[in-house]
Amino acid sequence: MTPPGLFQRWRVAAALAAMAAAVVGLALHWIGVGRGGPAAGAADSALSAEVGRRYGGMKRLLFPGQPEMSVAEWLARPKDRPAVLVDVREPHERRISMLPGAITKEDFERNSARYRSWVVVPYCTIGLRSGIYTRELRGQGFEVRNLAGSALAWAHAGLPFETRGKATRRVHVFNADWNLLPRGYEPVVSQAPPHGGEVGPETEPVP
Repeated sequence: MTPPGLFQRWRVAAALAAMAAAVVGLALHWIGVGRGGPAAGAADSALSAEVGRRYGGMKRLLFPGQPEMSVAEWLARPKDRPAVLVDVREPHERRISMLPGAITKEDFERNSARYRSWVVVPYCTIGLRSGIYTRELRGQGFEVRNLAGSALAWAHAGLPFETRGKATRRVHVFNADWNLLPRGYEPVVSQAPPHGGEVGPETEPVP
């Protein structure tokens, strides 16, 4: 039998999660996700501009003032200061591919003491979830920079992804509305398994 206090905490957590989802949904609606974006077959330059537009809109609404780092700045960072990329996406997204050298959010949190003096650079599909996580980690005293444009910006820089230690151009794009990948990359969408189970059969590319 569930203790009353635990049940109450669960209800509060569920209510807060629902409120957060509603706020994010309104923000995405406001910046026009899925509406008025680049037409099918748009040039890579138009897709890259849309990545910047959406990311900028989300930053202004949901995590203004949080420090960030561009893909170019990550590549040119000083090598005398340790830094780590942290993938904050869900396991079924990371299964498709990750940025080379990145660690999962779970691995970071299990070994967070190791990274106290590092520059921590979270990323997700475009920078929304990682921007919110950046704010959370800064509150814990970490030096954090959100990867602006995240996986989509990485692809527009022409860089490879990795899966099981091998280079790939397959990228999970969260859902079809976020398929802003440039030519030469394969967008993939999959669903999270129910009840935290294992991911099912191989996912299908976005049409």
